Amino acid sequence: MNTTFYGSVVEATAYFSARLHEQAWTNAAVEDRAKALLAATQLIDTLNYKGNKAAVYALLETNSAATSEDVRAAELSQALEFPRGADTEVPEAIRQACYEIAYSLLDGKNPELELEALGVSSQSYSSVKTAYDRQQVPIEHTVNMIPSALAWRLIRPFLRGSETVRLSRVS
Repeated sequence: MNTTFYGSVVEATAYFSARLHEQAWTNAAVEDRAKALLAATQLIDTLNYKGNKAAVYALLETNSAATSEDVRAAELSQALEFPRGADTEVPEAIRQACYEIAYSLLDGKNPELELEALGVSSQSYSSVKTAYDRQQVPIEHTVNMIPSALAWRLIRPFLRGSETVRLSRVS
């Protein structure tokens, strides 16, 4: 199992060989492909997923009296967020999401710039003017720094819902 990024350069190359519009991947240097997969994995791992990492799950299955230090140690023993729960493999959807994000990054998408540009309603060149529309509803994948809508759709089922935690104020 790769502990640096999801999938492999070889798997990603096979994935892109079966689809149209794969030029950003095909034209990229092999070392840039690996860098893009690493960057994509880092973006994927910033999100809040359901359940526990597989290492934590295994610990809790075998030792229900595990201390918080034991859980932290198990958490740190698994470099990436996947596999999770009883899974021993990274789900194919997560590997494909990683490939799609890597492709978008190689194609020149910058998640930070896209996030900054969300509220821009108009720009000028002479006398440099930028107008912002703060009423615009943000695009979910862009707000979460995922530069590919397809990748977001692949990742979304693994995420914790906002309804998982409910806060209420007691006076």
